[in-house]
Amino acid sequence: MKVYSKKTAAAIALVAGAALALSGCTSSTDKPAEENTSTPSGDSGALKIGTLLPQTGTLAHLIFGPRAAVKLAMEDINAAGGVLGSDVELVVEGNEHDASDPTIINKSVDEIIKANPSFVLGAMGTGNSNAAMPRLTEAGILMGSPSNTGIAMSGINPLYFRTIASDIIQGRALGNLVLQDGHSTVAMLAQNNDYGIGLRDNFQETLEEAGAELVYGAKGSGEEFPEGQTTFTSEVTAALSKKPDAIAIVSYEEAKQIIPELAAQGFDLSKLYLVDGNTVPYEEFDAGLLKGAQGTTPGRASEGEFLDALVAADETATQSTNFAPESYDAVVLVALAAQKAGSTDPAAIRDNLQAVSGADGGEKCSTYKDCLALLEDDKDIHYEGRAGGGPLTDKNEPSSALIGIYRYDEANKPNAVGEIEG
Repeated sequence: MKVYSKKTAAAIALVAGAALALSGCTSSTDKPAEENTSTPSGDSGALKIGTLLPQTGTLAHLIFGPRAAVKLAMEDINAAGGVLGSDVELVVEGNEHDASDPTIINKSVDEIIKANPSFVLGAMGTGNSNAAMPRLTEAGILMGSPSNTGIAMSGINPLYFRTIASDIIQGRALGNLVLQDGHSTVAMLAQNNDYGIGLRDNFQETLEEAGAELVYGAKGSGEEFPEGQTTFTSEVTAALSKKPDAIAIVSYEEAKQIIPELAAQGFDLSKLYLVDGNTVPYEEFDAGLLKGAQGTTPGRASEGEFLDALVAADETATQSTNFAPESYDAVVLVALAAQKAGSTDPAAIRDNLQAVSGADGGEKCSTYKDCLALLEDDKDIHYEGRAGGGPLTDKNEPSSALIGIYRYDEANKPNAVGEIEG
């Protein structure tokens, strides 16, 4: 158990018309969990939380931002006086791994239920959230994901919320970015799960509405690749045979194999587009290999004082801060909801999440300390979080969201260059 003491860009204008449903990483191997309306149970003492993050597996390269954000949020909350006068406690850290070995996530769910937290941050993969949800819901534990983008997750369960937008938003933003750069024939290498298909479908629709064409990887072509594939010679050869102006990759760590294959077959990587599952530093590649390539990631970029604070909380955040703002906001929202409810019972927290996010109006505040002071004065609040999302809807997801635009530099690192609100 870990207890954190109290002491302790030039904007790019894009057009994105989309309904907001959900955002993050997804696996097609798990169908959405049935909605469970059973009444959750929990204690009313100190707020105990847990995490269900990818310590290993194909999503492991994305753990750094969320892990640091949880530490930082707890430090900020506890430094401001905690929740209901007590420090927040991190009582369990589960490993979601990936669909290749379900025994790992099942063991983690056992550990979470035994620890009995009020709230669990995770999972990051939508399929993993679906896999863990039935048992965690039955145990009355609230789940909140910083990265689930599967469209079907919208309003799926009263004991589930997310702080990120859906694949609809990112797919359209990516399409508009490609169009703005003047490309009219595009290939997409997309993995065959809800994440890849959802992004691809909205990306393709956006291209076609503007008169452009997805010449490889289009809906109905059967050209998606299975999650976890390690060689891509035939896929890259087939895609390049269509002579695309640009190529987009929707994957997790598979991009580490796809990108060198594209380079080996002579593709100009400055015309490459990535997404949230693979827009990460590639320091293992030769310097300059990805210079000029671009990527999209839901949420605001971690910059300035917030980035410095993340690294101070956990130095591994220097490797990636993807989903850090959304993770930070999820923990702060839960703490504020518990404070407003006067209870750490998961059901009570759930019933106050929308209110503290500003769904009913209230005075705006951007830090836990300032929001706590308003709550202690019996005022309604509107927490304006780090991710820049709007108040939570009745489906427990942001009413609006930001999509960050990144461009790779000589060191193969993505740098924020703009953002769009959808």
